Amino acid sequence: MSNIRSSLLFSFAGKYGSKLINLISTIFIARMLTPTEIGTFAIASSVVMILAEVRLLGATAYLVREESIDEHKIRKAYGMTFVMCWGIAFAVIIGSGGIADFFNQSELQAVFIILASSFFLAPYISIPNAILARNYLFKQITIISLVALIVQLVTTLWLITAEFGFYALAWGQLAAMISRMILSLYFTKHIKVYRPRFHGIGEIAKLGVFTSAANIVRRIHYTVSDIVIGKMGTPAEVGIFSRGMGYVDFISQSVLDGVGSVAQPYMSDMKRRGNDIGQAYIKATALLCSLVWPVLVVAGFAALPAIRLLFGNQWDSAAPIASALSVWMCIKVISFFSPQLLIAVGQEAAMFKRDVALFFLLLVSLIYSYPLGLTAMALTFMFNGIVEVCITLWLLKVKIQLSLKACLMSLGRPMVVALCCFGATVLLDHIYPFASGSPLLVFLLLAGIMPPLWLLLTKWLKLQIYVEVTNVLLAASRRLMRKS
Repeated sequence: MSNIRSSLLFSFAGKYGSKLINLISTIFIARMLTPTEIGTFAIASSVVMILAEVRLLGATAYLVREESIDEHKIRKAYGMTFVMCWGIAFAVIIGSGGIADFFNQSELQAVFIILASSFFLAPYISIPNAILARNYLFKQITIISLVALIVQLVTTLWLITAEFGFYALAWGQLAAMISRMILSLYFTKHIKVYRPRFHGIGEIAKLGVFTSAANIVRRIHYTVSDIVIGKMGTPAEVGIFSRGMGYVDFISQSVLDGVGSVAQPYMSDMKRRGNDIGQAYIKATALLCSLVWPVLVVAGFAALPAIRLLFGNQWDSAAPIASALSVWMCIKVISFFSPQLLIAVGQEAAMFKRDVALFFLLLVSLIYSYPLGLTAMALTFMFNGIVEVCITLWLLKVKIQLSLKACLMSLGRPMVVALCCFGATVLLDHIYPFASGSPLLVFLLLAGIMPPLWLLLTKWLKLQIYVEVTNVLLAASRRLMRKS
């Protein structure tokens, strides 16, 4: 258990550090580029992000899930990633002109080529990262992530000042991938396995066909709106919607990324030990909701002053989108651990079928809701989230005999905490109206009131998250005292 907590600590440190760097980057870029420029790049990045999920085709999940790994298995994983990554890179480069024409944006062709170039480096990033994750070496993963983001930030801002426009965003991502590759190989230099092996990669592909396809479909949930709006609307609209999505994604992933990176090794480890992973899922979900829900409801209600503070008044129209999407994320987080759980028990096919059905539902909903406005499109995400949770809970009940009653009852107290935090935010808005007040003052008020209120509520309701948070804070304070 101490190994898990240590991994979580490093994972959280890395993810929060990454989020801070990304936030700084977003604040500067939002003021240096126009919504149209950011929207144009968002169209290209949304397409490439979808392809990024298939490039590994289960190689990382294969290395994490296996009972044991050796040089033979590592070389097979390299072989699979080489086939997929290099194949996709060439396909994107060759088809870049046609994809740009599809969106009626000829300048996107160069962006596609730059972004596709990073696929050539991916094998020597993903495989070392999987080995590090399998061994809970999240300190090294954290260093790799933070250094790469700093390189990306410096490169991007320098190129924007040199008037590269939105092309600077693409070159910044490529620079980050180069630094990730160098550090990934350095931290796994004791495993001198670099040559790919192509014989027998069908074993990995069998796992990867479903895991990678499911990852693509889940990732599309965050990017399909950019594609639909990019085709039916304007780059400026893409920029506005992606800024609202980005705000909610930043808030939620600040917590979810730290937990999610440890979840797959943890679930697989629980399965290998023969423990009840259904109970682990219920406990982990309740723990996560008690942390994420209060943050999301407050962030959603205070979206307008937060967006003004972070990005400037030119992004005001993204606020109602962010508010609706925050509710969607509150619903979606209930099924956050389901992919890791289904992979751990070998139910990749069921996971894939669920995600495909949800994707087509979302795609059709977005197409039909676009004429009603961007906020209506955000509301379709809420509906999709409700359907996702219902299907997921039913699927877990069938596949692992998960107790739906126990799962839903475990969410009662986290919901009380979230509603109390929401009520306090509404009361604060009546005292000092957020829409007309200083965004900085609103932020300071919420930052000063909400964390202590949340901590008191979790203690009063005797939630496990209170114990975990206090243990982490006490451990950190002891380390600081020893160092001093």
